[in-house]
Amino acid sequence: MVLWVKTGWEFYREININNMTEDKSKQSIDDEDTIMKSHMEKMVNSYDKYMNKITLGREDALRTMTVILAQVKPGDCVLEIGCATGTLSLAAKRQAGPTGSVFGIDIIPGMIEVSRNKAAQAKLDVTFQLGNIEDIPFPNEYFDVVMCSFMIFHMSEKVRNKGIKEIYRVLKPQGKLLVLDLALPTQPASRRILKLLLGFMLKHDLKELQPQMESSGFSQIEIAQAKFRVLGLPLLSFVRGTK
Repeated sequence: MVLWVKTGWEFYREININNMTEDKSKQSIDDEDTIMKSHMEKMVNSYDKYMNKITLGREDALRTMTVILAQVKPGDCVLEIGCATGTLSLAAKRQAGPTGSVFGIDIIPGMIEVSRNKAAQAKLDVTFQLGNIEDIPFPNEYFDVVMCSFMIFHMSEKVRNKGIKEIYRVLKPQGKLLVLDLALPTQPASRRILKLLLGFMLKHDLKELQPQMESSGFSQIEIAQAKFRVLGLPLLSFVRGTK
């Protein structure tokens, strides 16, 4: 249990904006997003190490599960927003196959560079480019699936709400959005224990996304716990919606 808390704190310290300032409430929205971008720029060389740590060496299994939850099919056109070092986009390409197209966007140039190198090493045709969630650089109704993993709460609420509208815009009719992120488990006993131990990591709930998804036009919204353990604990949930 001590290892879980220690490892969780290290990861939180590396990626969570709440540790970047003593009083987040005094920041402007622009400051919040700028600080997060600056902090993520510093994580380019350590991101894969931390993903390996929190998944206990099972990141490939996590990415495969995410692609399944996103319902990626052979031939699909897929976008990952906030692709970081590209591992999930590469997993999506393996599922979409040679007739599918996969794109990954991120606001950090260093992440894009690492992602492109990974794609070249894996000999997978995935397009990685700079781009952000509030101004997605693709035309209307372009994608069958959009995925966001471990990133949706690393931005201001204003940017997040605009981003959900943008995702709706670029999805084809009947297209799917999948968001995967850390969350407390739904079981009351586990929830109480883990909130005491790791509540500092879990400041948001995916249920926060539902009102904005609904107002943007999404339907068939499903929120559930994912069958994967982070730090050996049931800390992952997903939300999935259909255009």
